[in-house]
Amino acid sequence: MNDDVQSGADGKQDAASLASLSEGYVPKTVASGPLAGSPIARFSAWLGIEVLEADGGRSVLHLPLKPELANRRNTIHGGAIATLVDSAMALATRSVEVGLETRGTVDLNIHFVSPGHGSLTATAQVTHAGGSIAFCQCEVRDTTQKLVATAMSSFKLRRAKAL
Repeated sequence: MNDDVQSGADGKQDAASLASLSEGYVPKTVASGPLAGSPIARFSAWLGIEVLEADGGRSVLHLPLKPELANRRNTIHGGAIATLVDSAMALATRSVEVGLETRGTVDLNIHFVSPGHGSLTATAQVTHAGGSIAFCQCEVRDTTQKLVATAMSSFKLRRAKAL
């Protein structure tokens, strides 16, 4: 837990302390396409994840190699890869239609195929978007195009209300 966030006797974080963490924060946003201007999750931005493409139920995200993301074998840590695939599939889902929002990841299944060398690129595709759940798949490749991981996920959906 962040040392700057206070915790009450019941273990819940003090809302005022959490709100203070956002003071002066300018969110990183999607640069182009139908989601242009949409904020990227703070944790994804902190990791350095960049959105290369997000349109028509497909997204491509890039995770640059940074020493802070290394595991003890000097490859990108599986937790960073998990965030990369979750972010890629969430953005692919949001790009299916105007006003579509994800309400959260329902499940996330990752197969780590091989260690990645260098920066990583995730390509995600929505395979089905129903009334309340979307299903996605994703591949992660390294700079040599070697397959690093595959993933599948489902997301709870919230559609914009009709006027």
